[in-house]
Amino acid sequence: MLIYCEHHRSSQVELKGVRMKFKLLSKLLVVVLAATIPGVIATAPSNAIGTVTYTSPQWNKILKEAKGQTVNWYMWGGSTPINSYVNDYIGAEAKKFGVTLNQVKLNATVDAVNKVLGEKQAGNTTKGSVDMIWINGENFATGRQANIWHCDWATKLPSAKFVDWTSSSVNTDFGLPVNGCEAPWATASSGLVYDSKVIPRSAVASLDSFIAWVKANPGKFTYPAPPDFNGSMTVRRLFYYANGGYSNFLGAYDAAKFTPAMAKTAAFLNDLKPSLWRKGATYPANIGDLEKLYANGEISAYLNYGALSSFTNVDKGLFPKSTRVTAFKEGMIGNISYVTIPFNSPNKAGAQVIANIMQTPAAQLKMQADGVIGSPAIVMSKTPLSGQYRSLPVHPSSTSPATLAKNANPELTAAWLRAIDAGWIKDVQQK
Repeated sequence: MLIYCEHHRSSQVELKGVRMKFKLLSKLLVVVLAATIPGVIATAPSNAIGTVTYTSPQWNKILKEAKGQTVNWYMWGGSTPINSYVNDYIGAEAKKFGVTLNQVKLNATVDAVNKVLGEKQAGNTTKGSVDMIWINGENFATGRQANIWHCDWATKLPSAKFVDWTSSSVNTDFGLPVNGCEAPWATASSGLVYDSKVIPRSAVASLDSFIAWVKANPGKFTYPAPPDFNGSMTVRRLFYYANGGYSNFLGAYDAAKFTPAMAKTAAFLNDLKPSLWRKGATYPANIGDLEKLYANGEISAYLNYGALSSFTNVDKGLFPKSTRVTAFKEGMIGNISYVTIPFNSPNKAGAQVIANIMQTPAAQLKMQADGVIGSPAIVMSKTPLSGQYRSLPVHPSSTSPATLAKNANPELTAAWLRAIDAGWIKDVQQK
């Protein structure tokens, strides 16, 4: 900020300087206040991280077009905290802009992708029934391959100035460039949820020690059957473990590398089967079923992308107070989830308004404070709410995002995921 220290200037010049400072302060105050308000109209391309956002006239045009639109958001609907946050908070904020959010709950994201694919094949190019999808990984890749996503918008949202678009963990989704076709919503670092009254801390320090505990305490651990996303993640983490790490599997899928690696993994998992819940004869269908087993005391540990929000079940009395969350010293798998807009959505403007609200500092802070899902997808230290974010308490039954992110293991490309899931079904589940 300018400091006027030349006392010999006339009072008129001094007054002009004061006015200039006042105007500058006013502009800064507007930007700071606007940045905390969901759906903010103000844009700041010069402050964006690796992108240029919409100009104010461009964004105002989108806001005008969005008024009166109903956005059908197709998303996995198996989490009560997420559903409440989406409808009670994001939906309420969208209403302020004349946009109605209609959540369409899914058992699997692929159902929404298939719906859009079907509409494209039927020649429906402008009146699609799906306006937005919560998505990442293989489902996003399928849509990219079929060219069914609306692109060149995600990096331009006003709130995108808080997203680090220079980070490969953001600008690529399971190794596939995002190319402005989806907007980050939340960062998910998987973690181990466990009952500390049953499992000593030493047993969860590393994967070696945890596997030893599982074998010594049969029936107290399991995972959902792939292709459930938490089940697939657990199998991938054990795929890395059985093969001494993930470095050999980065990049494009390689069948020559996969075949022996899957054989090692299958041998390891089949050896582990007798130690699993029901001796691996059956597996939970999804995270909801898995959490019920934990709540009932049938199992004492499980891996979950939403580990950080497990404390909400403790507060509700569903999980024991001795519940804890940790990461193995070898690291856990992490990724970012996004929202995308289908090419034939008639409500693209309204969908962008909602996506922008989701990325605002206020929305991201609330998501973290309420234990809704993962951790922020924006750089909170670059926002006016950085202090509030840093001061958020860590629940005794949870841990910090930094703990889960330490030594993070990457996701593989969609082709690797499909191969590992298929390999598990053929060589483990059906054995």
